[in-house]
Amino acid sequence: MSADDLWQFSEQHYGRPGVAQACLQLQDEHGANVNLLLLLLLLEELGLTTDPARFLPALEARRGLFGQWRQLRRRLKDKLDEDDYGQLLQHELELERWQQEALLQVLEWHPAVPGSGALLDYLTRLQVADAPLWQLKLAG
Repeated sequence: MSADDLWQFSEQHYGRPGVAQACLQLQDEHGANVNLLLLLLLLEELGLTTDPARFLPALEARRGLFGQWRQLRRRLKDKLDEDDYGQLLQHELELERWQQEALLQVLEWHPAVPGSGALLDYLTRLQVADAPLWQLKLAG
């Protein structure tokens, strides 16, 4: 799987009705990583699984950067004109793509195997109540 494959899947899947809202709610309320959610969704579609815990160190290393950027963007949303805010969003998308590449590197070191359940495992680790229901919401 290439970085472009994951990015293309992410754009298409995130655009499905209810998926973006579910991803962002899990991010805000449970600390879920949207890129990991999308990668695990793609693996599920391919009939593959992995241990989500393997990705956590790579995500933790960049958590502060992403959190600070999101805070800055949200704080400036009403203070910037459309073009300047669009540039902030574009930079955030570049950061997201960079993070996806890091996740794929972990996947290269620890290849996925046939099966399913990684997404449900991740949601359970995050202590998401009704994790199977959230899995359906994320599937779109």
